[in-house]
Amino acid sequence: MAEIKARPTLKQNAFLEASHRFRLFTGGVGSGKTFAGALATLRMPAGSRGMVVAPTYPMLKDASLKVWREMGDAVTVNLNRSEMTARLIDGTEVLFRSADKPDRLRGANLGWVWIDEGAYCKKETWDVLLGRVRLKPGRVWVTTTPRGENWLYDVFGPDNRTEDHYLVRAATTENPYLPQHYIDSLRQRYTEQQRLQEMEGEFVTLQGAIFRASWIDEGRVPEAPESLARVVIGVDPAGTHRPDSDETGIVVCAKARDGAAYVLEDASGRYSPPEWARAVRRLRDTYSADKVVAERNYGGDMVESTLQAYGGEMGVETVSATRGKVIRAEPLAAPYERGDVHHVGVYADLERQMTTYDPQDRSAASPDRMDALVWALTELMIDTPRPSLTFA
Repeated sequence: MAEIKARPTLKQNAFLEASHRFRLFTGGVGSGKTFAGALATLRMPAGSRGMVVAPTYPMLKDASLKVWREMGDAVTVNLNRSEMTARLIDGTEVLFRSADKPDRLRGANLGWVWIDEGAYCKKETWDVLLGRVRLKPGRVWVTTTPRGENWLYDVFGPDNRTEDHYLVRAATTENPYLPQHYIDSLRQRYTEQQRLQEMEGEFVTLQGAIFRASWIDEGRVPEAPESLARVVIGVDPAGTHRPDSDETGIVVCAKARDGAAYVLEDASGRYSPPEWARAVRRLRDTYSADKVVAERNYGGDMVESTLQAYGGEMGVETVSATRGKVIRAEPLAAPYERGDVHHVGVYADLERQMTTYDPQDRSAASPDRMDALVWALTELMIDTPRPSLTFA
């Protein structure tokens, strides 16, 4: 029989040994929080029944379930991917579920729950799951990188924490298995406040951010309406194409007939000009987009010619960023706060930029994903009519 060879870090071990009913492991990226969450499931009594939950099915498969695949025969006698269940060697039954529709988590009788990346789940997820933990041993634990002072801070913060609650915080640098070049790259990427959150795993209120995580979370939905009035693709091309270049922001947004807006996809990444133009074309075909809004500051006519050469026929409008990023984005803060903008699923990198970008920090990386979002939503929600071009 295979064996799991794991040497928990000091913080992971403190988390695993805690006897509290509710536990939170908040850590920086790469701090080992997901692995700690998986190991905690193996500490549950033999024959118990539990559930592993993540914000979306893609996040569940890419992170939480991936840990189980790596453990393989060492922990499971059956991993049924179609039913998203597993049975461990000791008879423990594990259900894997998405939190995109918290109401669907009702019904199961459970002895324990692990919520991975809990900061990206709605507070409703926590409330629903607490009512499902009716069996022994009655444990719930959360692993996550924090997102400001959201609902997790309300539950586990110093003002509300009780003797049933236990909080462990681990920094990225406390994981001895991470290479130094990875840690150095993170330090160069983040601002000081971002480092506190993304590397130290601390709850911080990021100053200067235009959008709040709570607005995004409260408006998040699992799917958009079938009937959409308009679909627009926002594009913020990178000025160069090198391994260390900025990303090209590509975000698809739509407007429903009732006036609400939906963020449908974030396809941003590091692309050559032909690559991002082809990506835009693919998205146009997939979503039947009626317009592309692209920033032209760095490329001038290059943006238009690239879309014409590689993107094919589509309605394109190029816009110049004559005002600062904050001024452009500020009109969209009110629709987000009112709940008029809905993210269909979770877009972790985009949302991180939206809720952490500080224009006063000159060392901050360019928020290319946020810029693309702003271009698309401005077209859909802000009354600024402009002429557009059609490339054939």
